[in-house]
Amino acid sequence: MSWINRIEKLSGQISFLTTIPLKPGKIEEISINSWLFPVVGLIIGCSIYIVALFFFELLPINIASLFTLISVYLLTGLIHLDGLADFSDGIMASGDRKKKIAAMKDLNIGIAGIFSLLVILLLNLFCIREIGMSETRVYLMQGFFLAIVVSEISAKLGMNTCLRFGHGIGGGMGSVFIKNFSTEKYLAAVLISLLISIFLSLISLASFKFLFVFTGVFVSLFIVYIANRRFGGVNGDVVGAVNEIARAVTLVLWVVF
Repeated sequence: MSWINRIEKLSGQISFLTTIPLKPGKIEEISINSWLFPVVGLIIGCSIYIVALFFFELLPINIASLFTLISVYLLTGLIHLDGLADFSDGIMASGDRKKKIAAMKDLNIGIAGIFSLLVILLLNLFCIREIGMSETRVYLMQGFFLAIVVSEISAKLGMNTCLRFGHGIGGGMGSVFIKNFSTEKYLAAVLISLLISIFLSLISLASFKFLFVFTGVFVSLFIVYIANRRFGGVNGDVVGAVNEIARAVTLVLWVVF
């Protein structure tokens, strides 16, 4: 495979997972190459880190943390946050599976969705602030760099885990991705995530924290279990929710440990 083809594959993943104005690929092709999600997580994390360096150097810690969080969603878009809100509404809806799925597909956001958005956004904000406060400018916030990158890769590996172990429902985009994902592709995503995290931890002088890249795996397995019980499977909203929850949980673990 030529380098041009490799770049085109990665470009399709970037256009799908970010707001970077690259040529969008076909959903079928993007789903086939979704094992590259962790690579996009690396690109997102590095981009956010560069922006955060600017904010933390010039602005008070609280404002810098807020602007860093805003930059995350300016770069990645709000589609996964929307999935989190829909997933939460479906989980909290009363009734049988059909009613829960209907609540998840409802275009109006309910109180459960609003609450979940607030919790995730505040967790991200407070964690960014805590990690930023613990850093020193002498080393260009190396620990902050690793935390941001690992949390993004963890989120994308979580999405891959959802695609591998989830059962598609509804026949939407999520089902297309699940159909075109395999054990071999999942293992490739895991290996890529681990190698990137180990390498970055070595240059950032971190110890065991590269292992937090697997947080997304455990978060995803838990969410898939809940989705299977409540909805009978997973869809795009569930995958988006995994991305948001996995990032937040990874950052929380980073602060705690």
